[in-house]
Amino acid sequence: MGISGQGRKGWKPLQKGIREYLLCGGCEQHLNDEYEKPFLKQWTVDSPLPDRIEKDAAHTGSYDYRTFKLFHLSILFRESVSALPTFAEVRLGKHEQRIREMLISDDPGQGWEYPVLGFAVLNKRGEVERRFISRPISGRYDGHLAYGQIYGGAMWWISVSSHRNELFCRAGLQPTGRMMFVAEPWNEIGVLQDASRALNRAHL
Repeated sequence: MGISGQGRKGWKPLQKGIREYLLCGGCEQHLNDEYEKPFLKQWTVDSPLPDRIEKDAAHTGSYDYRTFKLFHLSILFRESVSALPTFAEVRLGKHEQRIREMLISDDPGQGWEYPVLGFAVLNKRGEVERRFISRPISGRYDGHLAYGQIYGGAMWWISVSSHRNELFCRAGLQPTGRMMFVAEPWNEIGVLQDASRALNRAHL
């Protein structure tokens, strides 16, 4: 569902998702082989989120630090260079070139560089909700800019800063591959609340 809050229903079906010609075939193949396929295997087979997690409880998984981190950075990079309005909030500025170089050279960088934090998203039945894909949003934490987006059953946040973000470094993906996910109900997550309000406006 592409939720806009406009028209009779407030949404329209997106059969193939949001598409844009963006990168050359070689770069797309590199991202797919090096990051997307490994992430899919790790996230759905090797160390998936359980189907149910109690609110505010935590699940810990173990992942390959390099491919797992670079997968999320590849999403953020493509959103930054995209011309589509859906991704207009992501503007990496000087960090865009640094992340591009990391992706090309398969270099995940230091642990404090662009740390990734994750929250499991729960539906009203207390199940991990894997169907949501949200637009990216931005926020600030202790003076650091961060971008967040929901996909794969989790809300992912990436800190984009030239300085160390202690909270993200402590609670996010570790260089050892360990990562903890605290569970949050979907109706307490801002971007999903925005979508709910848009649908409600369309039905007024």
